[in-house]
Amino acid sequence: MGTSDGTVVGTSKVVDHGGNNERYNVVILGDGFRSTEQTAYENAVTALANKLQASAPFDALWNNINVHRVDVHSNQSGADDPAACGGPGTTANTYFDAAFCNNNIRRLLTVDAGLVLSTAAAQVPEWHAIIVVVNSTEYGGSGGQVAVYSLAAGADEIAIHEMGHSAFGLADEYEYYAGCLSGETDHNNHPGGEPAEPNVTVNSDLTTLKWRHLLAVSAPTPTTSNADCTKCDTQAEPAPAGRVGLFEGAAYYHCGAYRPVFDCRMHKLGRPFCPVCQERIRERVTSGRRAGSCFVATAVYGDPFHADVVALRAFRDRHLTEGARGRRAMSVCVALYQQFGPPLARLVQGRRHVAGALRSLLLHPLAMALRERTRP
Repeated sequence: MGTSDGTVVGTSKVVDHGGNNERYNVVILGDGFRSTEQTAYENAVTALANKLQASAPFDALWNNINVHRVDVHSNQSGADDPAACGGPGTTANTYFDAAFCNNNIRRLLTVDAGLVLSTAAAQVPEWHAIIVVVNSTEYGGSGGQVAVYSLAAGADEIAIHEMGHSAFGLADEYEYYAGCLSGETDHNNHPGGEPAEPNVTVNSDLTTLKWRHLLAVSAPTPTTSNADCTKCDTQAEPAPAGRVGLFEGAAYYHCGAYRPVFDCRMHKLGRPFCPVCQERIRERVTSGRRAGSCFVATAVYGDPFHADVVALRAFRDRHLTEGARGRRAMSVCVALYQQFGPPLARLVQGRRHVAGALRSLLLHPLAMALRERTRP
Protein backbone atom coordinates (compact mmCIF):
# COMPACT_ATOMS: atom_id res chain seq x y z
CA MET A 1 0.00 0.00 0.00
CA GLY A 2 1.03 3.66 -0.29
CA THR A 3 4.24 4.75 -1.96
CA SER A 4 5.17 1.22 -3.04
CA ASP A 5 2.07 1.19 -5.23
CA GLY A 6 3.03 3.94 -7.65
CA THR A 7 5.12 6.96 -8.48
CA VAL A 8 4.80 10.74 -8.26
CA VAL A 9 5.85 11.91 -11.72
CA GLY A 10 5.70 15.69 -11.42
CA THR A 11 3.48 18.77 -11.43
CA SER A 12 2.04 21.04 -14.13
CA LYS A 13 0.41 24.42 -13.61
CA VAL A 14 -2.65 24.07 -15.81
CA VAL A 15 -4.24 27.41 -14.86
CA ASP A 16 -1.70 30.16 -14.23
CA HIS A 17 -2.94 33.54 -13.01
CA GLY A 18 0.24 34.60 -11.25
CA GLY A 19 2.69 33.70 -8.52
CA ASN A 20 1.59 31.03 -6.07
CA ASN A 21 2.19 33.36 -3.14
CA GLU A 22 -0.34 35.79 -4.57
CA ARG A 23 -3.09 33.40 -5.70
CA TYR A 24 -5.45 30.78 -4.32
CA ASN A 25 -3.90 27.45 -5.29
CA VAL A 26 -6.04 24.43 -6.13
CA VAL A 27 -4.00 21.22 -6.35
CA ILE A 28 -5.47 18.19 -8.11
CA LEU A 29 -3.96 14.71 -7.76
CA GLY A 30 -5.00 11.40 -9.29
CA ASP A 31 -5.31 7.92 -7.82
CA GLY A 32 -5.80 4.65 -9.65
CA PHE A 33 -4.45 5.99 -12.94
CA ARG A 34 -1.68 3.89 -14.51
CA SER A 35 0.93 5.51 -16.73
CA THR A 36 -1.04 4.35 -19.79
CA GLU A 37 -4.07 6.25 -18.42
CA GLN A 38 -2.34 9.60 -18.06
CA THR A 39 -4.37 11.15 -20.88
CA ALA A 40 -7.64 10.18 -19.19
CA TYR A 41 -6.40 11.78 -15.98
CA GLU A 42 -5.37 14.98 -17.76
CA ASN A 43 -8.79 15.15 -19.42
CA ALA A 44 -10.48 14.76 -16.02
CA VAL A 45 -8.43 17.61 -14.57
CA THR A 46 -9.22 19.86 -17.54
CA ALA A 47 -12.93 19.08 -17.24
CA LEU A 48 -12.89 19.92 -13.53
CA ALA A 49 -11.02 23.19 -14.07
CA ASN A 50 -13.53 24.21 -16.76
CA LYS A 51 -16.47 23.33 -14.51
CA LEU A 52 -14.96 25.26 -11.62
CA GLN A 53 -14.44 28.31 -13.81
CA ALA A 54 -18.09 28.20 -14.93
CA SER A 55 -19.49 27.85 -11.38
CA ALA A 56 -20.43 30.78 -9.15
CA PRO A 57 -18.73 32.29 -7.29
CA PHE A 58 -15.51 30.89 -8.82
CA ASP A 59 -16.39 32.46 -12.18
CA ALA A 60 -16.03 35.95 -10.72
CA LEU A 61 -12.94 34.95 -8.72
CA TRP A 62 -11.18 33.06 -11.48
CA ASN A 63 -8.28 35.49 -11.94
CA ASN A 64 -7.37 34.89 -8.28
CA ILE A 65 -7.03 31.13 -8.75
CA ASN A 66 -4.21 28.86 -9.93
CA VAL A 67 -4.81 25.18 -10.70
CA HIS A 68 -1.98 22.64 -10.39
CA ARG A 69 -2.06 19.04 -11.67
CA VAL A 70 0.11 16.54 -9.83
CA ASP A 71 0.75 13.49 -12.02
CA VAL A 72 0.75 10.29 -9.99
CA HIS A 73 0.93 6.87 -11.65
CA SER A 74 -0.53 3.94 -9.71
CA ASN A 75 0.42 0.32 -10.27
CA GLN A 76 -3.21 -0.66 -10.85
CA SER A 77 -6.42 1.04 -11.97
CA GLY A 78 -9.44 1.90 -9.89
CA ALA A 79 -10.04 1.64 -6.15
CA ASP A 80 -10.94 -0.93 -3.51
CA ASP A 81 -14.68 -1.70 -3.71
CA PRO A 82 -15.53 -4.17 -0.90
CA ALA A 83 -18.33 -6.70 -1.16
CA ALA A 84 -19.47 -5.67 2.34
CA CYS A 85 -21.20 -2.61 0.85
CA GLY A 86 -22.50 -4.31 -2.28
CA GLY A 87 -19.38 -3.83 -4.36
CA PRO A 88 -17.70 -6.55 -6.42
CA GLY A 89 -15.04 -7.12 -3.77
CA THR A 90 -12.20 -5.87 -5.92
CA THR A 91 -8.95 -4.42 -4.62
CA ALA A 92 -6.48 -2.18 -6.41
CA ASN A 93 -2.89 -1.31 -5.59
CA THR A 94 -3.04 2.47 -5.93
CA TYR A 95 -0.70 5.19 -4.68
CA PHE A 96 -3.18 6.85 -2.29
CA ASP A 97 -5.08 3.66 -1.38
CA ALA A 98 -8.50 4.85 -2.60
CA ALA A 99 -11.37 2.78 -1.21
CA PHE A 100 -15.16 2.80 -1.23
CA CYS A 101 -17.32 1.47 1.62
CA ASN A 102 -16.23 3.57 4.57
CA ASN A 103 -18.43 3.65 7.66
CA ASN A 104 -20.56 1.03 5.86
CA ILE A 105 -21.54 3.56 3.17
CA ARG A 106 -20.46 2.43 -0.29
CA ARG A 107 -20.45 5.94 -1.78
CA LEU A 108 -18.06 7.16 0.94
CA LEU A 109 -14.81 7.10 -1.05
CA THR A 110 -11.63 7.96 0.84
CA VAL A 111 -7.86 8.01 0.34
CA ASP A 112 -4.79 8.14 2.57
CA ALA A 113 -5.24 11.82 3.41
CA GLY A 114 -1.90 12.09 5.20
CA LEU A 115 -0.02 10.87 2.16
CA VAL A 116 -2.04 13.18 -0.08
CA LEU A 117 -1.23 16.15 2.16
CA SER A 118 2.49 15.41 2.22
CA THR A 119 2.58 14.83 -1.55
CA ALA A 120 0.71 18.05 -2.31
CA ALA A 121 2.91 20.03 0.09
CA ALA A 122 6.06 18.68 -1.55
CA GLN A 123 4.82 19.63 -5.01
CA VAL A 124 2.99 22.90 -4.28
CA PRO A 125 3.89 24.20 -0.80
CA GLU A 126 1.51 27.17 -1.21
CA TRP A 127 -1.59 24.98 -1.67
CA HIS A 128 -5.00 26.03 -0.38
CA ALA A 129 -7.34 23.33 -1.66
CA ILE A 130 -6.55 19.71 -2.51
CA ILE A 131 -8.72 17.48 -4.69
CA VAL A 132 -8.11 13.81 -5.51
CA VAL A 133 -9.77 12.28 -8.58
CA VAL A 134 -10.12 8.49 -8.41
CA ASN A 135 -10.17 6.43 -11.58
CA SER A 136 -13.47 4.63 -11.02
CA THR A 137 -16.92 5.08 -12.52
CA GLU A 138 -18.62 3.95 -9.30
CA TYR A 139 -20.34 6.91 -7.64
CA GLY A 140 -18.47 8.19 -4.62
CA GLY A 141 -16.65 10.98 -2.85
CA SER A 142 -15.74 12.53 0.50
CA GLY A 143 -14.69 15.89 1.88
CA GLY A 144 -12.48 15.54 4.93
CA GLN A 145 -9.00 17.04 4.96
CA VAL A 146 -8.92 16.63 1.18
CA ALA A 147 -11.73 16.43 -1.36
CA VAL A 148 -12.12 13.07 -3.11
CA TYR A 149 -14.34 12.18 -6.06
CA SER A 150 -14.77 9.41 -8.59
CA LEU A 151 -15.36 9.59 -12.33
CA ALA A 152 -19.02 8.63 -12.04
CA ALA A 153 -21.73 10.50 -13.91
CA GLY A 154 -21.69 14.10 -12.69
CA ALA A 155 -18.08 13.72 -11.53
CA ASP A 156 -17.29 17.44 -11.62
CA GLU A 157 -20.37 18.21 -9.52
CA ILE A 158 -19.19 15.67 -6.94
CA ALA A 159 -15.74 17.27 -6.90
CA ILE A 160 -17.00 20.79 -6.31
CA HIS A 161 -19.41 19.62 -3.62
CA GLU A 162 -16.60 17.81 -1.78
CA MET A 163 -14.35 20.83 -2.22
CA GLY A 164 -17.05 22.79 -0.39
CA HIS A 165 -16.33 20.61 2.63
CA SER A 166 -12.56 20.33 2.58
CA ALA A 167 -11.55 23.79 1.36
CA PHE A 168 -14.35 26.00 2.68
CA GLY A 169 -15.68 24.22 5.77
CA LEU A 170 -19.23 23.84 4.45
CA ALA A 171 -21.58 21.23 5.89
CA ASP A 172 -23.71 18.71 4.10
CA GLU A 173 -27.25 20.06 3.98
CA TYR A 174 -28.71 16.57 3.57
CA GLU A 175 -31.67 15.70 5.80
CA TYR A 176 -30.45 12.09 5.97
CA TYR A 177 -27.25 10.11 6.46
CA ALA A 178 -27.65 6.72 4.81
CA GLY A 179 -30.46 7.93 2.52
CA CYS A 180 -34.14 8.87 2.59
CA LEU A 181 -35.13 5.33 1.60
CA SER A 182 -32.67 3.61 3.93
CA GLY A 183 -35.11 3.22 6.81
CA GLU A 184 -32.74 4.96 9.21
CA THR A 185 -34.35 5.88 12.53
CA ASP A 186 -31.42 7.47 14.32
CA HIS A 187 -31.49 10.67 12.30
CA ASN A 188 -35.04 11.84 13.01
CA ASN A 189 -34.25 14.79 15.30
CA HIS A 190 -31.02 16.76 15.61
CA PRO A 191 -29.52 16.27 19.09
CA GLY A 192 -28.88 20.00 19.53
CA GLY A 193 -25.75 22.10 19.75
CA GLU A 194 -25.07 24.73 17.13
CA PRO A 195 -23.03 23.36 14.20
CA ALA A 196 -19.78 25.19 13.50
CA GLU A 197 -20.34 25.31 9.73
CA PRO A 198 -21.83 28.52 8.31
CA ASN A 199 -24.57 26.87 6.21
CA VAL A 200 -26.48 24.78 8.76
CA THR A 201 -28.07 25.80 12.06
CA VAL A 202 -30.37 24.67 14.84
CA ASN A 203 -31.23 28.29 15.63
CA SER A 204 -34.56 29.75 14.49
CA ASP A 205 -34.13 33.12 16.24
CA LEU A 206 -33.94 35.75 13.50
CA THR A 207 -32.00 38.17 15.69
CA THR A 208 -29.08 35.76 16.05
CA LEU A 209 -29.39 33.62 12.91
CA LYS A 210 -26.03 33.12 11.18
CA TRP A 211 -27.31 34.26 7.79
CA ARG A 212 -29.81 36.91 8.97
CA HIS A 213 -28.09 39.51 6.78
CA LEU A 214 -28.96 37.41 3.71
CA LEU A 215 -32.49 36.47 4.76
CA ALA A 216 -35.25 37.26 2.28
CA VAL A 217 -37.63 39.88 3.70
CA SER A 218 -40.69 37.88 2.66
CA ALA A 219 -39.44 34.54 3.98
CA PRO A 220 -41.38 33.12 6.93
CA THR A 221 -39.27 31.32 9.50
CA PRO A 222 -39.11 28.46 9.47
CA THR A 223 -39.72 28.71 5.74
CA THR A 224 -40.52 24.99 5.63
CA SER A 225 -41.15 22.54 8.45
CA ASN A 226 -41.12 18.75 8.29
CA ALA A 227 -44.47 17.41 9.46
CA ASP A 228 -43.14 13.86 9.96
CA CYS A 229 -39.71 13.63 11.56
CA THR A 230 -39.49 9.88 10.95
CA LYS A 231 -38.71 10.51 7.29
CA CYS A 232 -37.39 13.08 4.85
CA ASP A 233 -39.66 15.98 4.01
CA THR A 234 -41.29 15.44 0.60
CA GLN A 235 -42.86 18.88 0.06
CA ALA A 236 -41.97 20.88 -3.03
CA GLU A 237 -39.89 24.04 -2.92
CA PRO A 238 -42.08 27.01 -2.03
CA ALA A 239 -42.06 30.02 -4.33
CA PRO A 240 -40.06 32.07 -4.97
CA ALA A 241 -37.37 29.53 -5.75
CA GLY A 242 -33.85 30.11 -4.47
CA ARG A 243 -34.68 32.59 -1.72
CA VAL A 244 -32.76 32.52 1.55
CA GLY A 245 -34.82 31.39 4.50
CA LEU A 246 -34.87 28.62 7.08
CA PHE A 247 -35.61 25.20 5.59
CA GLU A 248 -35.93 22.25 7.98
CA GLY A 249 -33.83 19.18 7.28
CA ALA A 250 -30.04 19.51 7.31
CA ALA A 251 -26.82 18.25 8.89
CA TYR A 252 -28.03 14.63 8.35
CA TYR A 253 -31.27 15.07 10.35
CA HIS A 254 -34.91 15.10 9.24
CA CYS A 255 -35.90 17.69 11.85
CA GLY A 256 -34.36 20.23 14.21
CA ALA A 257 -31.67 21.51 11.83
CA TYR A 258 -32.04 24.04 9.03
CA ARG A 259 -30.39 24.96 5.73
CA PRO A 260 -30.38 28.44 4.10
CA VAL A 261 -32.14 27.60 0.81
CA PHE A 262 -34.34 24.75 -0.33
CA ASP A 263 -31.69 23.42 -2.71
CA CYS A 264 -27.97 24.22 -2.76
CA ARG A 265 -24.96 22.37 -4.15
CA MET A 266 -24.32 21.18 -0.59
CA HIS A 267 -27.82 19.64 -0.61
CA LYS A 268 -28.26 18.40 -4.16
CA LEU A 269 -25.80 18.09 -7.04
CA GLY A 270 -26.46 20.18 -10.11
CA ARG A 271 -27.63 23.20 -8.12
CA PRO A 272 -25.56 26.35 -7.56
CA PHE A 273 -24.01 27.23 -4.23
CA CYS A 274 -26.46 29.21 -2.10
CA PRO A 275 -25.68 32.82 -1.10
CA VAL A 276 -24.44 31.69 2.33
CA CYS A 277 -22.00 29.21 0.81
CA GLN A 278 -20.89 31.67 -1.85
CA GLU A 279 -20.14 34.25 0.81
CA ARG A 280 -17.86 31.78 2.61
CA ILE A 281 -16.08 30.81 -0.62
CA ARG A 282 -15.44 34.43 -1.61
CA GLU A 283 -14.08 35.14 1.86
CA ARG A 284 -11.64 32.25 1.72
CA VAL A 285 -10.45 32.72 -1.85
CA THR A 286 -9.80 36.44 -1.44
CA SER A 287 -8.41 36.33 2.10
CA GLY A 288 -4.94 35.29 0.97
CA ARG A 289 -4.66 32.91 3.92
CA ARG A 290 -3.13 29.52 3.48
CA ALA A 291 -5.59 27.11 5.04
CA GLY A 292 -3.74 23.88 4.89
CA SER A 293 -0.07 24.05 5.67
CA CYS A 294 -0.40 23.78 9.46
CA PHE A 295 -0.22 20.03 9.00
CA VAL A 296 -0.32 18.80 12.60
CA ALA A 297 -2.84 21.36 13.89
CA THR A 298 -5.16 20.66 10.96
CA ALA A 299 -4.93 16.91 11.58
CA VAL A 300 -5.62 17.36 15.32
CA TYR A 301 -8.65 19.61 14.90
CA GLY A 302 -9.92 18.18 11.61
CA ASP A 303 -10.76 21.74 10.51
CA PRO A 304 -8.20 24.06 8.88
CA PHE A 305 -10.32 27.07 9.89
CA HIS A 306 -10.84 26.26 13.57
CA ALA A 307 -10.09 29.36 15.66
CA ASP A 308 -7.06 27.69 17.25
CA VAL A 309 -5.63 26.63 13.88
CA VAL A 310 -6.15 30.16 12.55
CA ALA A 311 -4.26 31.60 15.55
CA LEU A 312 -1.36 29.20 15.09
CA ARG A 313 -1.23 29.89 11.37
CA ALA A 314 -1.26 33.65 11.95
CA PHE A 315 1.73 33.31 14.29
CA ARG A 316 3.53 31.26 11.65
CA ASP A 317 2.82 33.84 8.96
CA ARG A 318 4.13 36.68 11.15
CA HIS A 319 7.24 35.00 12.52
CA LEU A 320 8.24 32.17 10.19
CA THR A 321 8.66 34.24 7.05
CA GLU A 322 11.80 35.28 5.22
CA GLY A 323 11.47 38.85 6.43
CA ALA A 324 10.99 37.97 10.07
CA ARG A 325 13.61 38.67 12.74
CA GLY A 326 16.18 35.91 12.82
CA ARG A 327 15.06 34.78 9.38
CA ARG A 328 17.93 32.30 8.97
CA ALA A 329 16.84 30.38 12.07
CA MET A 330 13.21 30.71 11.03
CA SER A 331 13.94 29.31 7.57
CA VAL A 332 15.50 26.27 9.24
CA CYS A 333 12.34 25.83 11.34
CA VAL A 334 10.17 26.07 8.23
CA ALA A 335 12.27 23.51 6.37
CA LEU A 336 12.13 21.08 9.29
CA TYR A 337 8.37 21.50 9.66
CA GLN A 338 7.78 21.01 5.94
CA GLN A 339 9.75 17.76 6.17
CA PHE A 340 8.39 16.32 9.41
CA GLY A 341 4.97 18.00 9.66
CA PRO A 342 3.14 15.76 7.13
CA PRO A 343 4.39 12.46 8.68
CA LEU A 344 3.35 13.72 12.12
CA ALA A 345 -0.07 14.63 10.71
CA ARG A 346 -0.42 11.13 9.32
CA LEU A 347 0.50 9.70 12.72
CA VAL A 348 -2.18 11.80 14.45
CA GLN A 349 -4.90 11.16 11.89
CA GLY A 350 -7.37 8.53 13.05
CA ARG A 351 -5.93 8.37 16.58
CA ARG A 352 -8.53 10.26 18.59
CA HIS A 353 -6.78 9.88 21.94
CA VAL A 354 -3.51 11.24 20.57
CA ALA A 355 -5.29 14.11 18.81
CA GLY A 356 -7.32 14.90 21.94
CA ALA A 357 -4.24 14.99 24.14
CA LEU A 358 -2.32 17.25 21.75
CA ARG A 359 -5.33 19.53 21.45
CA SER A 360 -6.05 19.94 25.17
CA LEU A 361 -2.50 19.86 26.53
CA LEU A 362 -0.54 21.71 23.84
CA LEU A 363 -2.26 23.34 20.89
CA HIS A 364 -5.29 24.92 22.60
CA PRO A 365 -3.28 26.50 25.45
CA LEU A 366 -0.71 27.73 22.93
CA ALA A 367 -3.40 29.23 20.68
CA MET A 368 -5.04 30.93 23.68
CA ALA A 369 -1.69 32.41 24.71
CA LEU A 370 -1.07 33.70 21.19
CA ARG A 371 -4.52 35.30 21.04
CA GLU A 372 -3.95 36.94 24.43
CA ARG A 373 -0.57 38.20 23.28
CA THR A 374 -2.03 39.91 20.21
CA ARG A 375 -5.13 41.31 21.92
CA PRO A 376 -5.22 45.13 21.72
